[in-house]
Amino acid sequence: MNDGNVFELVLHHRYAEPDARDFSGHGNDGYSAWQHGDGNGPQAAVFDGVRDRIFVPPSRTLARPGGVRTELVVRLDELGHRRTLIEGYLSFAVYVEANGALGAGVYRYLNWYGIGSRPALVSLGTWATITFMYTDDGVMALFLNGDLVADGYRRLGPANGIEWPFGLSIGAWPDADQRVLKGQIAEVKLWRSPPPRLPR
Repeated sequence: MNDGNVFELVLHHRYAEPDARDFSGHGNDGYSAWQHGDGNGPQAAVFDGVRDRIFVPPSRTLARPGGVRTELVVRLDELGHRRTLIEGYLSFAVYVEANGALGAGVYRYLNWYGIGSRPALVSLGTWATITFMYTDDGVMALFLNGDLVADGYRRLGPANGIEWPFGLSIGAWPDADQRVLKGQIAEVKLWRSPPPRLPR
């Protein structure tokens, strides 16, 4: 995917090991404990659909406003209601609706603005790579296994940075034990626009 925008990788988690160490070099480690997957696919963090989540504090790189791109390797095992894949508090979110549609959006000007795919897009029990991108100039796009499934344009300006007190929540709604994923996540990557260059 060549989106024509410059992004900086600020978080990279691989859940094959029982921690959420950040491999991006920015120190955005996560905090949680989980069981590992059932061996049907990559080793992964298992989310119980009730309260499991991975929390990442809003560091300087995560709190930086601008474009955002995130990619997750995920397997859903149950729908029933909206299931959060990743959400930065008051910044952006990627989720699966109760009808199997894939959705994502950004929070700007005290409202959420998003895009969504057709229903029944996400298959249960199947590993998939889900990617969401929001550029500095307002282009939004959702991909499933590299295929574009939804897009849109809103002249909203840079996406908000991730804020306290809830930071970045992987596998659950940040505010409470709601919209929790029932399934597994093997890997998460997050990019943000790089910081502006100071004039010489």
